[in-house]
Amino acid sequence: MKITAVIALFSLAHQLSAIAEELPTLHFTNGDRLQGQLLRIDDSQLVWNSPALRKETAFHLDSIESITFPSPSSPPPTTDHIAHIRFHPDLRQQNDHLPGDVIEGELLGIQAQTLQLQTWYAGELSLNRNMIQDMEISDVSPLLYYGPRDAKEWVSFPSDAWKFSSHSYTLQESGALTKNFTSLPPRYSFRFTAAWKNRFNLQIVFGADSATEHNPDQCYMIALDNGTSYLQKRIAEPQNNPGIMQNGGMIGEYKRDQAFRSKEKSELKLFVDTTTGLIALYSDDTLIQQWNDLDPPFLQGPCIHLRQSSGQFHRITLSSMRLSTWDGTLPSSDEDAPLHAIENPQPAEGEQRIILRNGDAVLGKVVDIRGSKIALKTRFNEMKLPVSRIKKLALTPPEYDERLLQNGDVRAWFPDGNSITFRLLGTSPEGQLIGESQHFGKAQFSPKAFTRIDFNLYRQP
Repeated sequence: MKITAVIALFSLAHQLSAIAEELPTLHFTNGDRLQGQLLRIDDSQLVWNSPALRKETAFHLDSIESITFPSPSSPPPTTDHIAHIRFHPDLRQQNDHLPGDVIEGELLGIQAQTLQLQTWYAGELSLNRNMIQDMEISDVSPLLYYGPRDAKEWVSFPSDAWKFSSHSYTLQESGALTKNFTSLPPRYSFRFTAAWKNRFNLQIVFGADSATEHNPDQCYMIALDNGTSYLQKRIAEPQNNPGIMQNGGMIGEYKRDQAFRSKEKSELKLFVDTTTGLIALYSDDTLIQQWNDLDPPFLQGPCIHLRQSSGQFHRITLSSMRLSTWDGTLPSSDEDAPLHAIENPQPAEGEQRIILRNGDAVLGKVVDIRGSKIALKTRFNEMKLPVSRIKKLALTPPEYDERLLQNGDVRAWFPDGNSITFRLLGTSPEGQLIGESQHFGKAQFSPKAFTRIDFNLYRQP
């Protein structure tokens, strides 16, 4: 064979490999995978076109586990805010300890029965207000990382300590999982989902100056156990001596609580402000601890380590990791209101508690939303504010509805780790996914919005 033919074949193989990496992947319940493109779908089968097949092929939906999409893309935001709408968990989500559906977009309006949301991936949606748990509004915050999508995104020490499977890492033996993000913004948020059995044990090392298997010379470390949490700081001396623990390394208090004893799954949310030394950790919506580093320098290393205490091994699975910029405002909860009953009285009938971004609370009613302005009627006056000034609205009525489980339901995952559940009806001629839900009625979604779509959600084991 001539050398030119060899080069041509090698080039063709390289091009096919590059194309394959950009294609969605169909995952079957028996573990098989097939790259290609989704052509159409109905209530019983899916039609798939793959370079590995001679022609388009139909597969029964009962044999499909999921479809994963490579590097979902979204247009740059055109508004100054994002409304995060959280629905009440359905029965299956409650049983599996999963959060309720979350959908995001630009807030257009609120009526007695509906809420209007503008999205780039499904157009304008009219949401059933009676099924919404709450709404948080944040500044546009670029997502810097979402994963894992590939085993090589994080480094395992030893190499076989963490096993990658189905967009998650599971600890197989004592070891560390590390990643160098190259650079981090001054204020950032790092979130991930942890699932475990029996005992919960995890150390989160951040602000670290290295991503090797060894202890970084400079880093913060949050140690978590079933009933304890504490923060330590490790810093190198000016003479470049190895990292030492200043003042015993402890920042704040050694705290005991029950946050992890009654759970087997939690979304952990770490907030770091390297300009002030503020650090906070949440488990789901519960604050674990808030710390203030009072001894500069505040560590700004770009590396994160996830590991267990030395000599410990308790199987744990980590998934839905995401890193984003943070505006410096910590999450708040209406559960805090009874602690300050004088400053925060309970809303009267027809009123809502409206939390502003500066932490103030206003009792009133949303009159109108137009042109990114929200009109409020309070007990004392009427006012107009930019929607971006609002942090949280409590929308739940005394009696609310939960989404009913239906045959044909799928769960579609966004790049930020949130998901929505809907009954998949089919595909449009343009390739849009046609879905229906009690949350938003009937809608068409761009597949480019999702990283994964799970099928057969209610399969019996």
